[in-house]
Amino acid sequence: MRKAAFTTAFAAACVWGAAALPAAAADANHDFAVHGIGAITCTQLTNAPAKAQGQIRVVLASWLLGYLTALNRTDAVTYDATPVQDQAALVNMVAGVCKLHPKVPVEAVAFSVFQSLDKAKLASASPEIKVTVGKSSTVLRQDTLDRVERVLVSLKYLPPGQATGAFSGSTAVALLKFQTAQKLPTTGLPDPATVVRALVELKT
Repeated sequence: MRKAAFTTAFAAACVWGAAALPAAAADANHDFAVHGIGAITCTQLTNAPAKAQGQIRVVLASWLLGYLTALNRTDAVTYDATPVQDQAALVNMVAGVCKLHPKVPVEAVAFSVFQSLDKAKLASASPEIKVTVGKSSTVLRQDTLDRVERVLVSLKYLPPGQATGAFSGSTAVALLKFQTAQKLPTTGLPDPATVVRALVELKT
C-alpha cells in the first residue's frame, strides 16, 4: 500500500508542464521522431492485457535506460539525470504518471518524470554503491547518499559527525525516523521512495 502511495504522490507532483516545452533538438515545428515503446500512448501502455504486462515492463525499463543515457549525454552539466538507480522504480514512476495522463505519449511522460527529478540529478561522476540492511539492499550513487545524509542532519535525525558518506547503523536509524515521519515504508534504506522524498519532494 505504501509503495503505491509513493508512486501516486510522485505522479501527482510531477512537473507535467515540462512535457509541453518545445524540444531542443527538433525540426522547425518542434517535432521529432519517437521510436519504440515511447511512441505509444499511456492508454496503450496501461490497458495492455494482464498476461503481457510483465514483458511490457521489461521493454519499458530497457527503453527508459536508453532514454536516460541520451539525456545524460546531451544535457549540460549532467552526469546522471536521476538519483534513482532502480529501473523498476523508474518504470513505476512513469506508469503512475501515465495513469493520470492516458492520452499522452509515453515519451512525454518519461521526459516529465526526469524533469521532476532534475533538482536531484548528479552533475559529476559518482560511483554506484550497494547498501544493505538485514536481507534487503538498494543501489544508489555515493553523491546521492551524501545528499540524503545532509537532509537527515538538517532534520536532526542524524548527528553531523555521523554523516560520513559511509552507510552505518546510525544512518539506518536516522532513515527509519525519517521514513516513519514521512509515512514511507520503514526499510532503513535510502531506497528510491526515500531518496525522492528527501531530495525532490521535501520542502526544506
